[in-house]
Amino acid sequence: MLVKISDIKVKKRIRQDLGDIEELKGSLKTYGLLNPITLNSDMELVAGQRRLEAAKGIGWETINAVILDKGVDKIKQLELELEENNQRKDFSDDELMAGYERLRLLRNPSIFAKAMNFFMDLFERLILWLKGIFKKKEKKAELPPAQQPTLEQAPTL
Repeated sequence: MLVKISDIKVKKRIRQDLGDIEELKGSLKTYGLLNPITLNSDMELVAGQRRLEAAKGIGWETINAVILDKGVDKIKQLELELEENNQRKDFSDDELMAGYERLRLLRNPSIFAKAMNFFMDLFERLILWLKGIFKKKEKKAELPPAQQPTLEQAPTL
């Protein structure tokens, strides 16, 4: 749900050091908010303080948020804050390098990859074109045959 940032209340938080949020601001500008923040039914922040502060820092007036039901008590809210920040796992160095290598190849494909992509695209377009032709033929086949005039209906000369 999209909520006004000015309506969000930030009370006592576990995380005291938000760290450098400049990279997060850049990510929000480039990719948008990938994961919504979490609020309780009183519009108090439960999880996502870094995302909220980065959004404020780049001038957003609204942000996407998950709003918990009224029945979620303070204990559960604190568990959610701890869980969200504790159950993350950064990429290993090998995973990160492999991901960047895949990205590099997608951005700069080899001549072979470009040729394969061209022919795959051409093949897909051909298939779509053929499907369109057969659908037209199927529709024509479904139409009732044109009524031929009977001798009684034929014009006389």
